[in-house]
Amino acid sequence: MKVIVVGDGRLAARAALEAEKGLDLVDPPEGRPALTAGEVEEIAAELRAFQGLLEGGAVDRVVLVGSSNPTLAATLVASKMRIPAASVETEARDSAEGESFVINRRLIEQLADAGLADDPAAIAAWLAEPQQPSQPPDEH
Repeated sequence: MKVIVVGDGRLAARAALEAEKGLDLVDPPEGRPALTAGEVEEIAAELRAFQGLLEGGAVDRVVLVGSSNPTLAATLVASKMRIPAASVETEARDSAEGESFVINRRLIEQLADAGLADDPAAIAAWLAEPQQPSQPPDEH
């Protein structure tokens, strides 16, 4: 199974998953625009980069750690492409990062197929479960 781990805490989560058998860990794309670009341009570049990676069937599941702009972009693309994604609860809640990260976190929590504890066993258990393609959000 091909898995991508995205977000600020991805290195620790990725290191914990490297020992799991049957997982092929995929590196996230480099979608960052020039340093002078703003937040909207950063998210747009990340959206394009993740779409390019995920539409080629390079990933079966997405693990989301944190609420950075790249994590939000991965969440949106995975949801659109119906690739199962799980949000990992981290101790650092991005409170020092400002309002945009609070909004990102709320969107990620709403769109993710599962919410997981920041525990390698919980992440591995979710990855081991048979998954149906992600369902689009209910429209009301």
